[in-house]
Amino acid sequence: MSLQEALERRAGRVAALREACAPIFGRSKSVTLEIGCGKGHYLSSYAARFPEETCVGIDLISKRVEDGRRRAKNRNAGNAFFVKAEAMEFLEAMPAGARLEKIFIFFPDPWPKEKHHKRRLIRGEFLDYIRQFCSVGCKMYFRTDHAEYFEWAKAEIAKNSSWELSEETELPHEEVSQFQRILPVFSTLVAVAS
Repeated sequence: MSLQEALERRAGRVAALREACAPIFGRSKSVTLEIGCGKGHYLSSYAARFPEETCVGIDLISKRVEDGRRRAKNRNAGNAFFVKAEAMEFLEAMPAGARLEKIFIFFPDPWPKEKHHKRRLIRGEFLDYIRQFCSVGCKMYFRTDHAEYFEWAKAEIAKNSSWELSEETELPHEEVSQFQRILPVFSTLVAVAS
């Protein structure tokens, strides 16, 4: 596949996402986003507790997205939406004027080998990119069981001029996820969009 073909495919995915997400953003231009929502344990519970927020969970695996939708329905969380999407493509598909108010990133792949660190989600390039879609004061909640990745993320955020580390380490809502059941030790940080 040529670069041009790859770019055209990506543009097609973004256009399809834009169309699929139009009803979500028609509801509200302010969104709470969970990147890598897994089976929707956290976001469906969070949305049920905060029905005034429009909550979107994205994941790359269709079965997880379907599970999230089922969980939201079972919790009567009509404000929770689950979408199969890659994070950068979802952000690009957001309509003008839409803003992220909260971001949850829980237990992403730590890519532990040094040669793979460039694949980590929490990196300067990603922090700069996602900031343009955030309201001032948007909080990003990050949780991992990988100590080295946690320290890496803290350092990446600390050196980024668009985000400030908060002393806060509590989530606005706790719900034990599938990962938390098997990972007894983890760390949480909160960054605020400046």
